[in-house]
Amino acid sequence: MIEDSKTFCILPFIHLATYTDGSALLCCVARNDLGLNLNEVSLAEAWNSKPVRDARLRMLRGKEVSSCRRCYQEEAAGYRSHRVTENEAWKRRLGQEKIEERLGKVEADGRLSEGLVAVDLRLGNTCNLTCVMCRPQDSSKWVGLAKKLEGNLKNLSLKWEWANKSRIDTSRFEWYKREIFWESLDEILPSLRELIIGGGEPMLLEEHRRLIEACVKSGHAKHIQIRYHTNGTLLSEDIFELWKHFEVVEAFISLDGIGEKNTYMRAPASWEAILKNLRRLDDYPHGNLRVLLLCSIHLMSAFYLADYAQWVEDQNFKIINRDFNGYYHPGLVHYPRYLSVQALPKEAKDLVAARLKSFEERSKKPSNKIAGVLNFMYQDDLTDLLPQTREYLRKLDQARKTDFAAVMPELNDHLGVY
Repeated sequence: MIEDSKTFCILPFIHLATYTDGSALLCCVARNDLGLNLNEVSLAEAWNSKPVRDARLRMLRGKEVSSCRRCYQEEAAGYRSHRVTENEAWKRRLGQEKIEERLGKVEADGRLSEGLVAVDLRLGNTCNLTCVMCRPQDSSKWVGLAKKLEGNLKNLSLKWEWANKSRIDTSRFEWYKREIFWESLDEILPSLRELIIGGGEPMLLEEHRRLIEACVKSGHAKHIQIRYHTNGTLLSEDIFELWKHFEVVEAFISLDGIGEKNTYMRAPASWEAILKNLRRLDDYPHGNLRVLLLCSIHLMSAFYLADYAQWVEDQNFKIINRDFNGYYHPGLVHYPRYLSVQALPKEAKDLVAARLKSFEERSKKPSNKIAGVLNFMYQDDLTDLLPQTREYLRKLDQARKTDFAAVMPELNDHLGVY
């Protein structure tokens, strides 16, 4: 049965994702190994390309797909993966009968005449932040910073890593400006049910406005659920007037800590601007908005996660997190590995676990993902990478003019960065 399969995912049968450089992926957490790019092909061509067709066939036969390794790894650690979450969500939205009907239309070579139901568009790397776990491929602000790091790092593994990260072809990141993209997007609007917009930072882009205005003007917004992945620092004054036309608007706000800790992890994010925008979202008047706080789980955010959760609970938000289980949605950071929560020393891991368990015991709305986060944290010991962690944070502080020890003194005591 498809429902019981450990490898089946609904997404390759309804959905296509893009990466910031135009690469087409099976989903936002899949490996970038399809060899497809929207700088060369259209959405329609990617949808029934051979790599996507092969993935469908492997899933229908109960076989693993190489692109989907991250979900398999997380499930092995007892973590609720993207695959499981999306299968359950789309079963609720489409119903098992509709899903089986669509699967029945997959041809012998994996082709599917049914069109896209959902697209995830990472509209280039234009961004206003230099998040600690990020890189130039995901943020234009990181381009110059990466070159500084490349020149200053001494550890050969780090130097090699950042030499690769700093060498990107910036012309590849404007694929969403090609007219063929807009033409193929117009074709799928009638069948579209979900539109995910990310970046970079989508709120910085003119094309983001063009995209949602096209949905509204076409009359199709009423059957589209739109989801943003945004850092919360920017929110235009008139965006609510466009949002009210959509069936549902989901704003997923990337927030990894509170106050100066979030500013450090997502430098130079203004905490005041984020608070102002959170209040505006929480006062949204049209009834079709859901807001979820996303927390990237790496060794810094995890160490202070219980404090973050307590802060969110204390805000008594009306809309923010209302429709979701828990006060935040954790997303495990796998790379760079020297920032993984698995690299924390044992005593720091034990402190994280104790604090989170204590919060869960007293919380009004415990999360169903805490156990998975802790299982993943203890699954592997990456403390042999801590010399890389220390050098990276020291050199990053020099390049960004930040001060890790001043902002996170307790964690610094455990890591020995300074």
